[in-house]
Amino acid sequence: MRGTDQPTVAEVTLTRTWLARRGIKVQWPTRLLALRVGSREQAQRTNAVYGIFVGLVWAVIVLPPVPVPAKFVLVSVVFTGHPMLQWRRVRARERLAARLAPPGPRLPWRVAAAQVGWWNVTSVLITYGGGVVLCAARFATSPPAAAGWAVALALGAAGTVLVLGPVLRNPVIAEDEASLAVDAALRAYDALVFAPAAVLTLLAWIDLDATWPAMPPWFPVRVAYIVLAVGTLLAGRFSRRYRTLPPGTYGTAAG
Repeated sequence: MRGTDQPTVAEVTLTRTWLARRGIKVQWPTRLLALRVGSREQAQRTNAVYGIFVGLVWAVIVLPPVPVPAKFVLVSVVFTGHPMLQWRRVRARERLAARLAPPGPRLPWRVAAAQVGWWNVTSVLITYGGGVVLCAARFATSPPAAAGWAVALALGAAGTVLVLGPVLRNPVIAEDEASLAVDAALRAYDALVFAPAAVLTLLAWIDLDATWPAMPPWFPVRVAYIVLAVGTLLAGRFSRRYRTLPPGTYGTAAG
């Protein structure tokens, strides 16, 4: 029976597929890579169910009986809670992987941020910077709605920090050049998948729903806010998607 310190069959298979999309074909990926990559890919398998759940939540929050502050908080909990549950599984496998490799250095902030991707960093800054400004503006017309928005932003920011903190500050986990390249790729992966802050820009849309049919204050700014945050997130995702890994020993060669 496979021990909990060994990659599962699903993790091995998912890692093999992940490497193949990046130009590396192996039969059996190394244990370190299977634990790190496989756990992340396996966590993503719940996304289909999560998508259905999000649709149901949106159907509920548009109903007039739901208090506006509760709408803000509910959306933030849903958008932040699911990635946190996925991240919890990943972190458990990360702690195991860290014991397999010699202690690595902590990257300088600028190097780690560059590996995460400046598009991703910009998206996070726009999401929370713009969200704070719009939330403050909302206080002038509806303090309860603004209070709900503030709580929602705080919850989202807490989730983002829980992911980006380790991503930017944790030591490198690598045993050779190949796993070092994967370590860099996974920092961007984690920021995009487990800390997609830009989804919280939809809080501005809830505010639109709360004031309908009247337009909320700064309506063009709200639209620009959503477009910029989501646009930079997508730019980061497509700039990193399936980026080819350098040659190296990623496992037992295929064939």
